[in-house]
Amino acid sequence: MLTSFLFALSLAIAEPPVAPPPSIPAAVFVETMPKDAKSVAVVKKNAKKGEKVVMEAKIGGRGEPFLKNRAAFMVADTSLKSCNEIEGDTCPKPWDYCCETSDSKKTNMLIVQIVDAEGKLLKCDANGVHGLAPLRTIVVEGVVASVDDKGNCTINATQIWVKPQEKKS
Repeated sequence: MLTSFLFALSLAIAEPPVAPPPSIPAAVFVETMPKDAKSVAVVKKNAKKGEKVVMEAKIGGRGEPFLKNRAAFMVADTSLKSCNEIEGDTCPKPWDYCCETSDSKKTNMLIVQIVDAEGKLLKCDANGVHGLAPLRTIVVEGVVASVDDKGNCTINATQIWVKPQEKKS
């Protein structure tokens, strides 16, 4: 009996419990679209660190808009045309907005991230979570985490509404 106890104890010591990987809290995703959403361009132009914002955007802005193993992604102003909206364009990643000028991208794109209670970026993928995907329209309510004179802006999302996909007939 002592041998069994010692064996079980050695297993417990050798293999510490593994904490579950972090995930995006379900409460971040809302069923009702936040009101008074502004465009990405307007939010970015007027952004002040710590200010609450609500904006409508499309996920995209580069070939891989989602940051790997982090709950962060790039969004673009809904006024921009993605490559799939340009007749005859056969771009394999239409969400990269490769037809937009660098000035247009600087003005009309920013980063959305989801942080924990301490303000640290969650270490988990956001791609595919609750329907998040390239070119998906979303409305984000959050707080401006950072903004600089180089045109960079990051929003800490507190709520995300994902526009339902249109049903094809």
